[in-house]
Amino acid sequence: MSPIYLALRELNYRWKSGLVFGLIVAAVTGVLAYFSINDAGFQKEIGRNVRDIGSNVVILPSDVDQYAYHLAGGYSEITMTSNLVSQLIEHRASLNHLIPMLERRAMCATGDHQSIGRVVGISASIAMPDRPKSPMQRSISIGELQLGSELARKLGVARDTKAEVTIAGESFQVQRVNRASGTWQDSAAFIDLKSAQNLFQLPERISRIEAIECTSEQCEASGLQSSVILNNEIAKITDEASFLRKEGMAEARLSVRSVSRENFLILQNVLWVFLALTLLGLAMLNSLGRKPEIGVLQAVGYGRWRVASLFLVRSMLLSAIGAAVGISVGMAASIEQANRLFVMTGQKVSLDWNAAATIGGVAFILAVLGSCVPALLAAGEDPAHLIGKDS
Repeated sequence: MSPIYLALRELNYRWKSGLVFGLIVAAVTGVLAYFSINDAGFQKEIGRNVRDIGSNVVILPSDVDQYAYHLAGGYSEITMTSNLVSQLIEHRASLNHLIPMLERRAMCATGDHQSIGRVVGISASIAMPDRPKSPMQRSISIGELQLGSELARKLGVARDTKAEVTIAGESFQVQRVNRASGTWQDSAAFIDLKSAQNLFQLPERISRIEAIECTSEQCEASGLQSSVILNNEIAKITDEASFLRKEGMAEARLSVRSVSRENFLILQNVLWVFLALTLLGLAMLNSLGRKPEIGVLQAVGYGRWRVASLFLVRSMLLSAIGAAVGISVGMAASIEQANRLFVMTGQKVSLDWNAAATIGGVAFILAVLGSCVPALLAAGEDPAHLIGKDS
């Protein structure tokens, strides 16, 4: 009789022990699959929330006095060429989500209300070609405008109401009133960058570029300072710009990402070890606890490898079925819960077939090692000695 036939008959006879083996494998692989998908979704959610903290790098014209810039609340009317954006992209600077801006203080009016506002022409965020991500800042349609909460209050514009704001003789339709941010943005009016350049007669000029650095984690590992690397990069690209790093924000961003990643890595490693110990332990106990049967099989003419193949096939079948059920349930549960757990990115969480293949492959290998090796060792002993042992 073939090992497969014997294994199936044995499973039919000892279906309770087989069911327990399969359920344990399903439970362990299911938890591992759940956390593998959960980890990917969690990292996306952390990345989105950290990104929404805001830019941690500001590139200013080299002529800007940074003391005066900070004294004025992060405002300067000195400009630089907008070609710098293209230069940063061309030289693959260690930045992402580049947002060029042009700003001026100007009178904003609507109906019987008027007030000086910080008018900011802003472009959609520009990703580096080799670092594509969802946009941090979306474009504002030409002829439309977004109002900061305090400027909207000064102009008598309520949320969700239609209104027109006039700036320097040009009318803009209010697209929305932004929620209070507690920063200078509450006193600003945001329009399309090209519209601002035309409005203030400053073609191809910008006041600054905001961005997110991409060097913090690499620098932390090597002991280098991110600000030094970025300063050197910008100095090689142009002498018309200076670099300003928001240290607190940059360190907070790095800390949140690294801590979350390390915690999930520890949990995942614990689950991998648990999977290995569980499968090896179950398969080895099954093989070693049935030495009398191995002796009987040898006595009726079954060779060493054929005996081992019987236990191997049994463990492989149970591991395959248990892993398939566990991985399917674990991944489905993780996807189903993603929408509730991850508010910002839950809809983007998807099945990770690579993780499923890895978990299933490891379970298969562990089943082979755990069942085949002990069975081979037992099959090398004298049949009479094995038959005489208690099971």
